[in-house]
Amino acid sequence: MADDLAAAQALRYAEELRSLYAEERKQRRTAERALEQLGDSYSTTVRALAAALELRDDETGGHAERVTRLALELARSIDPDLLDDPQLEYGFLLHDLGKIGVPDSILLKPGPLTARERETMRDHPILGERIVARVPYLRGTARQIVAAHHERWDGGGYPRRLRALDIPRCARIFAVVDAFDAMTNERPYRAAMKIDLALAEIERCRESQFDPLVVEAFLSLQDIRPAA
Repeated sequence: MADDLAAAQALRYAEELRSLYAEERKQRRTAERALEQLGDSYSTTVRALAAALELRDDETGGHAERVTRLALELARSIDPDLLDDPQLEYGFLLHDLGKIGVPDSILLKPGPLTARERETMRDHPILGERIVARVPYLRGTARQIVAAHHERWDGGGYPRRLRALDIPRCARIFAVVDAFDAMTNERPYRAAMKIDLALAEIERCRESQFDPLVVEAFLSLQDIRPAA
């Protein structure tokens, strides 16, 4: 009798554990779906904001998507684990967010900027950082990219004159891609540079403007060279 009672209790415990496990898995799947939907919402919002920003600058339409694709490819070639952080893509897309505070008379000027206008333009990383700092899911890697993508390896960049490894790696990666895209696409005040010449310029600026290891990885990418 005692053995039968013990067996019955064991079966009840096993059934309770099975039910608890099934409920836990159900709740986990629900949470995972909610997180996935939230992630999709973040991505959609960021892409919509990036597209809206580019409406102000028709001459460089598509810039954010182009540099994001290439910068993600470069990041993957340097360290695939970097892509585990969704903020990497968000930062690439929103790198010029601070230009929302730059007057159209400067942003859309069809010619070289004056010294004062250049200073105003150089405020955009700080303005962008202030904006993303208010958004919890952008305060990490995305904020670093927005704030530091115009810093230089030799310390001659802006806004904080960071140098070498003091510049976040994500920003060092993006700086190369951003410069390459700027050189190889039309601007109101100059024609696009040929790809081979742009690559030569990137190589020339190794160890001055750009992280030499990032330049090495960039020049190894196949997608940046014209088809033979």
